[in-house]
Amino acid sequence: MSEAAADRCPRCGGAFHCGIGDPGPCACTAITLSAALQQQLRAQFQGCLCQRCLQALAAGAPLRTARSGD
Repeated sequence: MSEAAADRCPRCGGAFHCGIGDPGPCACTAITLSAALQQQLRAQFQGCLCQRCLQALAAGAPLRTARSGD
C-alpha cells in the first residue's frame, strides 16, 4: 500500500491514511456497505475511499460529491 501522506480519497480528494496494510484491522472494515454499493464503488473509483466518505455512503449519500466533478 502507499505511504500515509500519499493516500487521497478519489471521491472527495481529501488526504487520509489507508490502514489496510497496518497490523490491526482498518477502520473501514467496521463500515457496512451493501453488495450493490460496493460494486458501484469498484466501478467508479480506483483505490480506497476515506472513512468519512464510506460512512456518508453507508448513510445514503450520493456516490459523487460536488468536488468530484459531477
